[in-house]
Amino acid sequence: MTQYFTLSSLKNNHIVLSGFYKSLSGLSLFVSMSLLLRYLDKENYGLWNLVFTMFQWVLLMDFGIQSALKTKIPHLILEGNTKLVQLYIKSTYKTSAYIALLLFLIFSFFVFTNHLGTIFNLNIYPENYLKKLFLLNFLFFCLNFIANIHKSLYVAFLKGKYAELSIFINQFGFMILLFFLHHFYKNISYSNKLIAITIINGGFCFIVNLFFTIRFFIIEKMNLFIKGDFPKKLFLESIKLGTKYMIIQLSMIFIFTIDSYIISYYFGPNHIAAYDFVTKYFQFPLMIIIAAFSPLWSMFTKNYLEKERKKLLKQFKLFNRLFVVMVLCIVVAGFLYPYILKLWTRNSLTTSSSLIIWVALLTALRIFFSFYSNFLNGIGKLNFYMILLIIGLFFKIPLTLVLINLKFGINSVVLSSVIISIIWAILIPKYCYNILDKI
Repeated sequence: MTQYFTLSSLKNNHIVLSGFYKSLSGLSLFVSMSLLLRYLDKENYGLWNLVFTMFQWVLLMDFGIQSALKTKIPHLILEGNTKLVQLYIKSTYKTSAYIALLLFLIFSFFVFTNHLGTIFNLNIYPENYLKKLFLLNFLFFCLNFIANIHKSLYVAFLKGKYAELSIFINQFGFMILLFFLHHFYKNISYSNKLIAITIINGGFCFIVNLFFTIRFFIIEKMNLFIKGDFPKKLFLESIKLGTKYMIIQLSMIFIFTIDSYIISYYFGPNHIAAYDFVTKYFQFPLMIIIAAFSPLWSMFTKNYLEKERKKLLKQFKLFNRLFVVMVLCIVVAGFLYPYILKLWTRNSLTTSSSLIIWVALLTALRIFFSFYSNFLNGIGKLNFYMILLIIGLFFKIPLTLVLINLKFGINSVVLSSVIISIIWAILIPKYCYNILDKI
């Protein structure tokens, strides 16, 4: 009986399963990266990474509407207003579709009126090919921009494990398709390889997202085509909250993804692969832990609304104890990286010890402040957090350039993020405890 209860509890634990699915996604990602590096050379891998990273930004250009879902829906559910929840979801899809169309038109204009090779230091590629590659990627990202909404819906309904399950299936499927390309289309040109990778990545991702979207509406008995409009006042409130989320998300992704562009511009795209592999390696524990944090977003919302101060404080203390274990795991991972890299890339890449140390430290800092920032996201107390991120955003590039001039090399991009993250890791938790004291 005890064993059954334990297994049943584990099966329904969205925090544990979110982390578990993310770990499987991470393993699939590692295999995919190894296949990509072998399928492409360093230079073409650098181009793919540059394009793919750039269009991750698209998913955040929604004025934070999808993030606001995770905070506003628990409010509406507690009030018992099912119709209002459905109208809110409908308005989110409608608004996201308009934004996706507008973004595609703006980006198309940008592509056709600018020389991409000059802007991104990619003059070794034909300009017409770059335009085709960028536009095709952007089309898929706009489609998935809308189809991705289901992830926020699952988290809002306290079923975050399904959001991570969809990510795992997408990553695993991409790995299998990439394996197929590697074995049956090995001798096609690099330009065609990049187009093929774009199609299987974007197309398969859209199919998976569509499946989980349909599943959500069936399981939760929600009607996307319900008649009526979401109240204008509530919609404007969600836009106001969502805009703050967008500023936060854009600041975060800019600070932690601009590195590839800086490396490409100052050191060349052939240097991106070594940097990308060490950051992806340490993103593995980061992804697992942040995925486990994801269901806490709406749980924090619920506990805060119900003024459960003791419960929130208990969660904070538990995390602080677990963080010590996480740091030890990161240290071990750092020592193992050179050996894993040899197996991972078959000795085709090398990484300096200093870069490994700085990326490991940055990973630990990001885990620490991400837990507390997730609390602020959940309760909607964003002003202080947002100001900190904006300040970090303005300092990121100047600080990196200073470090480059001081001859820190590629380490400069990580060092600047470490300095900014140390400040966040001190101030954000302090602000969270101040909020708890006032409950």
